[in-house]
Amino acid sequence: MNGFYNVVKPIDWSSSDLVIKIRGILRHHLGQKVKVGHLGTLDPLATGVLGVAVGSGTKLFDFFLSKRKTYIATCYLGVTTSTLDRGGEVTGRAAVPPISDEEIQKVLSSFIGTTEQIPPMYSAKSIGGVRAYKLAHKGEEAELKPCKVTIYDCKLTERISDVEFRFCVQCSGGTYIRSLCRDIGAKLSLPAYMSSLERTINGMMHIEDATTIESIEKDITSGFVSLKAFGQTLKTLDFSEQLRKKIDNGVKLETDAEDGLCSVYIGGAFYAIGQVKSGTLEIVAREK
Repeated sequence: MNGFYNVVKPIDWSSSDLVIKIRGILRHHLGQKVKVGHLGTLDPLATGVLGVAVGSGTKLFDFFLSKRKTYIATCYLGVTTSTLDRGGEVTGRAAVPPISDEEIQKVLSSFIGTTEQIPPMYSAKSIGGVRAYKLAHKGEEAELKPCKVTIYDCKLTERISDVEFRFCVQCSGGTYIRSLCRDIGAKLSLPAYMSSLERTINGMMHIEDATTIESIEKDITSGFVSLKAFGQTLKTLDFSEQLRKKIDNGVKLETDAEDGLCSVYIGGAFYAIGQVKSGTLEIVAREK
């Protein structure tokens, strides 16, 4: 199997938990070890769309990591935590004055555009070769460098209470919604943390099309997207059989196609997912 699953990650599962579970299911059904990895991370307290790659589909990590994502998040005002979500220790409190929906929307809209965001200390960011969350667990403080992120849209969707509201955000890969909630609070002159998070879209993966771990246990084809099926969403390059040996041997071919991922066919049959860079085709993920 080469491709990926679009899976709904349950709450309190890490992305690695889901990978380990699917790896075990596939090994049981196929009778052999299969390479499995996640296409981007979701925090344990978050739910929603998570891509889990199988076989050569793991080579598509960079492609999915950079894709636009959509989240439904809940922001809690007046309290902040060590992890910037409900799983951390409370590190600050403040009384919340009356705030109108219009004020909240004005603040949310102010984040639209490209800006620099400081990641949470409890994150997978690397500091001197060590994950930030590992340093945080040891009580060690380190300076995290701001990262460029883009917010395409940010809208208030529900006012849950005087101190809690839900919003929908469309953003670039690498955006931390926990940090966004912290920064929303700062613009309201209040501490704040993220009390819930659901990812509904990750590039071409949408939650309404996602499968569940229970469904995969019953049928390993449930929600599985093969490389060929994925390739149908991309531009197609078809080469003659005479070039098969060169492509098999990793020779990069010249092409006038636009830069980006593409579906590579040889003699009319699907062969692999490739990537064009500056007029040169390189194979990324092979079907076999």
